[in-house]
Parts: sequence; structure tokens; C-alpha cells
Amino acid sequence: MTTPSNQFADIAKRSQEALTAAARTWAETLQGFASSVTGGQRSLPDAHAVVDNTFNFLEQMLENQRRLMHSLLSSGAQAAEAVTEQAARAADSGTAHTVSAAEAVADKAAEASEDVGAKASSTARSARDAAKK
Repeated sequence: MTTPSNQFADIAKRSQEALTAAARTWAETLQGFASSVTGGQRSLPDAHAVVDNTFNFLEQMLENQRRLMHSLLSSGAQAAEAVTEQAARAADSGTAHTVSAAEAVADKAAEASEDVGAKASSTARSARDAAKK
């Protein structure tokens, strides 16, 4: 029969072997990952250079977005001006047509009124002449 101290030593030894194997596996995995990131180079890239390159790229992207938005806003303003101009011309044209049509109606109404007045006068004369006879 094994003594408790032998069992404890055996458990400690197996735990140490398991931790050593896990650390070795972790180191090999990390080394494989690092070589895939660095393209097979032995050392990792300079962290400052990575940060600078990343921010330079982001600055360029932001500047391009700024230029795009300015371009879109300019195009939108030009389109709005063109639409406003066309709407003003259409309103002016509609007003001119309305005035012209109103004048034509007024002229026709005046002519009709004159015709009715002339016919009424003629009828009244005829009635007066008939009454005299």
C-alpha cells in the first residue's frame, strides 16, 4: 500500500508534467502564430511602427471621407439650386398663364355683357315701339 506522502508526490509530479506539456504546447502555438504574423521573421515588428502605420492609414481614410462628403454636399447644393430655379420659372409661367386666361375670360365676359346689353336695348326699343303703335 502506498503512503499518503507517496500519493501526494505522485500527484504533484503528474501535475508538473501536465503543466510543462501545456506550457510547451502554448509556446509552440504562440511561436507558430508569431511566425505567420511576421512572415517568418524571427522578431515581431516594431510596435511603434505598427501604431504609426495604422494611424496614418486611418488619417488617409478619414481625409478621403471628408473630401467625399464635401463633394456630395456641393453636388446636393447645386441640385437644390437647379430645382429652386426650375420651380421659380414654373411658378412664373403658371402665373403668366393664369393672368392671360383671366384677361381672356374678362374680355369674353365684357363682350357677352355688351351683347346682352345690346340685345336688351333692342328688345326694349322693340317693346316701346310696339307699345306706341
